[in-house]
Amino acid sequence: MPLDPKSLDPKRLARDAKRAQAQRPDAGIGRETTGVTRAVRAGLPVIRELRAAGVTWAAIAEAMSAQGVTQGAGKPLTATRLTAIVTQVEAQERRKAEREARRRARPDLTVSPEAISPSPPATSLPPSATPAPLPARPAPPGPGARATEEEIRRAGLHDLHRLLKKS
Repeated sequence: MPLDPKSLDPKRLARDAKRAQAQRPDAGIGRETTGVTRAVRAGLPVIRELRAAGVTWAAIAEAMSAQGVTQGAGKPLTATRLTAIVTQVEAQERRKAEREARRRARPDLTVSPEAISPSPPATSLPPSATPAPLPARPAPPGPGARATEEEIRRAGLHDLHRLLKKS
C-alpha cells in the first residue's frame, strides 16, 4: 500500500535527514560501505610510488589487508579489487581536473583588473561627498585562477558605477 504523502511528518523528516547527513562522510563522493575507496584515495601517492618501484598489485593488496583494509564482510583485499578501485579513483581525479580546467577557461569567470584594484574615481566632488570605494579583494594566486562569486559581483558593481558616472 503506497504511503500517503500527506501523512509525512515534516519535522521528523527534517530531523531524520539531518541525522543521516551528519553520519555521511564529508567527501562529495558516493556512499562508501567498507572504507576501501577512502583508504585507497588517501594512500594513492604511496601506491603509485610502490608500483613505480616494481611492487606487484598483489603485494600491495596483501599489505593493505594486513593493515585492516578489507573488502566486503572482512574478506582480504585482492589485487583485482585494488586495481579496480585505483582506476576508479584516478578517473574521478581526472574528471575533477577536467571540470576545473573547463571552469577556468570560461570567459565569464575571468577577473577584470578593475575588479581587483579599482582606481579612485576622478571627480570634482569633495572627498566627503564621494562614496567610499569598495575594498578590493586580493587577486587569486596563479595565472589561470578563477574568480570567486564575490569578485564577479564586485566587478559587475564596479562596471555599473562606471556606467552611471558616464551619464
